[in-house]
Amino acid sequence: MQTLSISPQNLLTILIRQQTILSHAPSGQFLLATHKHAQLNLPSEMAGCIVYIDDQSQATLVALVHPFHVAQHDSIFDTDDRLIHREPYNWFGPQALVIEKKLNDFSKTYDGPLTEDGAIPRNYIPDNIAQPALLSDEYWNSYLPFVNDPTGSFAQQVQPLFKHNQNS
Repeated sequence: MQTLSISPQNLLTILIRQQTILSHAPSGQFLLATHKHAQLNLPSEMAGCIVYIDDQSQATLVALVHPFHVAQHDSIFDTDDRLIHREPYNWFGPQALVIEKKLNDFSKTYDGPLTEDGAIPRNYIPDNIAQPALLSDEYWNSYLPFVNDPTGSFAQQVQPLFKHNQNS
């Protein structure tokens, strides 16, 4: 897929679905990846999403992609399609909040056995609630290594929806 390197600020603006103009960008569908940089709490050299860029350089989010390393280029370049895995949800958008709320609501009404550390065993959580939450955790675990986070403060803010030691 044809790929463009952009600023991490532009990528995040697109992911939260705010209007974004990518100056001098050609029209068409592209994979967007972030430039290499040293700005704190922002991803560097990471594939982020697929967008459609119209004739006025307006970028529209098509799909979030699972993070992977993409070296910066100064012009359009090709990325192997086999590396690109579309996420079923936009973890930066309202869908993520709905998924988290469903899990929280289930947890509040759950009245069954718990693990030794007080967690609800995975096999007691309906798949339609658990699977999206597990996908969210997987996404953020893959995202974190790309973030410039020398103090670990960003990583501390990203809490998994599931504890890693829950029974499956």
